[in-house]
Amino acid sequence: MTLLSLIQKTIPAAALLLLAATGSALAYDVSLKPFTDVSNGDWFQEEVYSLSAIGLIDGYPDATFQPDGMLTREAFLKLLVQSKRLDPAVPPGDAPADVEPLRWSYPYIAAAYERKWIDVLLDSRRALDPQRTITRGEVAAVAGRALLDAQPQEARERWMSQGWQEERERRKYTDGDTMGEGLRPYAYYAVNRGIMEGDETGFHPQQPLTRKEAAAIFYRLIDAETAGAKLEHTGFYAIRSYPAIGRIPLLSQVTFGWSHLEYPSPGTARLNTEKTEYRIPSGWEEALGAAGSAKAGKELMVYYGDKNLKDFLKDEGAQNAFIDSLKAVLTDKKYGFSGVCMDLEGLLEPASAADYVQFLHSVKKSIPDYKLTVAVQPDYYYKGYDLKEIGGLADTVILMAYNFTHDESRLPSAPLPLVNDSVKRALALVPKEKLVLGISKQANQWVTAPDGGTDSFNPEIAEVEKRLGAPGVSQSMSYPYFLKRMVFQDERGSHEMYYEDTESIQKKLWLAKYYGLKGVSLWYMGNYTDSDWKLFE
Repeated sequence: MTLLSLIQKTIPAAALLLLAATGSALAYDVSLKPFTDVSNGDWFQEEVYSLSAIGLIDGYPDATFQPDGMLTREAFLKLLVQSKRLDPAVPPGDAPADVEPLRWSYPYIAAAYERKWIDVLLDSRRALDPQRTITRGEVAAVAGRALLDAQPQEARERWMSQGWQEERERRKYTDGDTMGEGLRPYAYYAVNRGIMEGDETGFHPQQPLTRKEAAAIFYRLIDAETAGAKLEHTGFYAIRSYPAIGRIPLLSQVTFGWSHLEYPSPGTARLNTEKTEYRIPSGWEEALGAAGSAKAGKELMVYYGDKNLKDFLKDEGAQNAFIDSLKAVLTDKKYGFSGVCMDLEGLLEPASAADYVQFLHSVKKSIPDYKLTVAVQPDYYYKGYDLKEIGGLADTVILMAYNFTHDESRLPSAPLPLVNDSVKRALALVPKEKLVLGISKQANQWVTAPDGGTDSFNPEIAEVEKRLGAPGVSQSMSYPYFLKRMVFQDERGSHEMYYEDTESIQKKLWLAKYYGLKGVSLWYMGNYTDSDWKLFE
């Protein structure tokens, strides 16, 4: 899971040219710039940037978000349908009387209409008036209706008969009766679920909904719907992970980074478990025993990142020799491995894709009783991975959605918008039930010396944690990256650092739940802090 170790030193030239063309990392088709009118201290900042990261809301061409702008009914319904991850491309059915099929919002309105979410907004002619500014009371009713529809029939009936009236009495909004009678049962359900709230002066149902309020509402809706989502947790026990051995009970799967592919010459290859940092360590019995006691899966990771990987994939003799040695280790009863994770990195050319799939078929055929996990890099530059074929063949696909680091633009390893885009691209080819989001605990540091020269580093996590508590360090959550940013000065010069901390990891878990992924993986266990592990308890 090193992704060619440090990508800023090994990223292909073509990728660098793509990034450098604008002098920044904005060659990616995602927003990596902050909004000029959303700043630290704004109560809606996290919500706005979270929804922007997943592409649910956008800003304007002048880089503003315009948080106090109003929403029309059709704009709100588009957001609602998208937040539910419904496909508006599916041929829609009927729609309100005044919404023509050629209207831009027709698919979204039709999807909401079909589910009867907007019946409370229609007039006597069954018309919606889509361009009308939507009010807080209307928003609460539509959101509440959508939430209530997901409940069992008995719960819905109880709420409609008496539950909403109990909620009304509990809230005692002074202006609650100014809501339309048909809106109230559903609006109070949204209040009950924490999606909307009033203040000491009332609920303000007649007020127009602002864009910042909409961001908060949809963020809460997503939270409400993903609250019960379960993720599998895979920990990579590699390099210096022994201090984290006590965390194994928090994991569904432990992948042991104890081997690598050795390909010294044509026709010759083997599974090496003895040399480099990827080797079976002394005392291995304790780690495997802990995984067994926790009833966690036990996979062996096979790493390879050399540039001659494409040659190996055309060398049938070397592949056969390697597979034989892999099978010997996997089937050795003293280890008790349940599967293998193939982490073969750096395939840039599309011509390698078929070769890699064929190799994986050979691996799977040789160990039919063992699970096959395949780690893949985002497909922006690495074209040698046929994700559709890999997704059909493997039991699990780990997406290493990190190491986007670009020194010139100071783009850190895993900005949330790029992680999201990588996931969306992968989901177009890999079933969500198989896709695991890879999270790498790391930091990126740039040091500008007094003479103006800049160097980049990947500091050790322990050193970063020490720096966090040191005097003179300014730290904040960086948006839209959703990474901890630290700035400080010392005798070496001016330092800027981005760090995958507990808060940023939590946001990636949120992302995985939003897409309904199989789980997340943690590279590598020894880097995660006590605070991080609390997320998995």
